Amino acid sequence: MLAAMTSAPANIAETSDNSDAVEPRANNKPASVSRTVAGRSAERTQSDPRAPSRSGPTAGPPVDKPAGLPTPHPAGERGIEPVSEAGNKAQRRRGVELEDAIRTACVAELAEFGYGSLTIESVASRAQTGKASIYRRWPSKQELVMDALGCLMTGPLLRLHQSELSDDVTTREALAELMVNVGTVMAGPDGDAMRSVLGESLRDEAFSASFECDFFDPRKRALVDLLERGVERGEVRADAVDEVVAEMIAGTFIHRVLIRRKYPTRAEIDNMLDRFIMPAISPSSGA
Repeated sequence: MLAAMTSAPANIAETSDNSDAVEPRANNKPASVSRTVAGRSAERTQSDPRAPSRSGPTAGPPVDKPAGLPTPHPAGERGIEPVSEAGNKAQRRRGVELEDAIRTACVAELAEFGYGSLTIESVASRAQTGKASIYRRWPSKQELVMDALGCLMTGPLLRLHQSELSDDVTTREALAELMVNVGTVMAGPDGDAMRSVLGESLRDEAFSASFECDFFDPRKRALVDLLERGVERGEVRADAVDEVVAEMIAGTFIHRVLIRRKYPTRAEIDNMLDRFIMPAISPSSGA
C-alpha cells in the first residue's frame, strides 16, 4: 500500500505530460460555440436595428420617434405658436416693412376667421412679430382693422385725387378705372375681409359709427373730389356734386360686388356708366 501511495505522483506527472489530455478552460464553453454565438448576435444586430449592442448604445435617432417629424403644436384652432426671440432677431423688420406685414396679416386673419375671431395674438403670429410691436402702433384691435382696411382700399382711390389724374383722363374714364380696380379687390380674399367687417358693423352700433367715420367718409370725400374735378372740366353738373350722389354711385356698385358677389365685366361696367351714372351727373341731363 505504501508503494502504491508513493507511486501516485509519478502517474499524475505522466498524465500532465500527455499531449492528448484535455486542458481546463476558463469559460467552460468551447471556442467554436463562442464564435457561433457572436456571429448570431451580429446577424440580429444587422437585421433588427432595435437589438441592443454588446459594445454599447447605437448611434442615431430612437426608432420609436423617427427624426424629421414635426412636434405637434398645442391644441388650438390656428396652431398659433409664439415667436421666439431668436426668430425675431433672425428676421427683424422695422418701419414701413413691419407695418405692411402686420396690415397684410390682419386682412388675412379677417378673411379666414372673421372679425369676431381675430386677435392681436393671431395677427402677431401670422406677421411673425411680437404683440408689443402691434400695440405700440395700434392701441386696439378695432384701430388695427380700420387702418388695415383703409390701406387695402387706398390704392384704387388714390387715383381719384386730382393730382393723381392727368388732364387727358375724363371723369368717365376715372370712374371706370375705379370700378374695375375695386371689383378686382373685392373678388379676392380681401373682399372676404371687408364682408366680415361689414357684418360686424351691422351688429355693433359703435363699431358701425367708427367704420363709417374711418373708412367710408374718406372714400366718399375722394369721390366728391372727382365730381368737383368733373365740374371744372364741364363733364359734371354743379348740382350733382354732393354726398348723396357719391353714395348713389358707390353704393350701387359696392352692393353688387360686396353683398351679392357679382363681379361685373368691363362691358357691364361700361353699360352701368353709360346708361345710369353718367346720364345722372352730366350737364346734358340737367334742366
